[in-house]
Amino acid sequence: MRRYVGDHALYNSGNIMGQVALPFVLLVGGIIIQIVIAGSFISFFVNAASLGERLSVRALAAANTGVYDAIKRVAEDKEFAATNQEYSITVGSDSVTVSVSRTVDNTNNIYLYTVSSEATAQSRRRKIVAEFVVNQTTGAVALSSVSEQVLQ
Repeated sequence: MRRYVGDHALYNSGNIMGQVALPFVLLVGGIIIQIVIAGSFISFFVNAASLGERLSVRALAAANTGVYDAIKRVAEDKEFAATNQEYSITVGSDSVTVSVSRTVDNTNNIYLYTVSSEATAQSRRRKIVAEFVVNQTTGAVALSSVSEQVLQ
């Protein structure tokens, strides 16, 4: 917008305001972009931690399944694992390796079983060890202990 005063053209102060607005808009835009990038990184790391926790829980559930599968096999056949037995099962997309060993206690007329179940869910591994007793005569199964073992 021009105003003429005599032979000189004077410019309105609105043009000076426009020159100040450009750096301000660039500064505010840069700050907003930095906030969005920081939020994206935070979201990524929170989701990655959440995924790791879910995988760990899946591995623990699969290891539990391995223990109870071994108990079921022993309940169906009390002579199962007369020699050390190792087998693998798949739980969903997770793999489980189950080891079963048996000790005979003839004085008490029982079998002492030890089950080790190690499960892998993608990058997470968990291991559970259970001990249970089976009566040689009746075949009754009694769970003695279940514990999670730390893996290196």
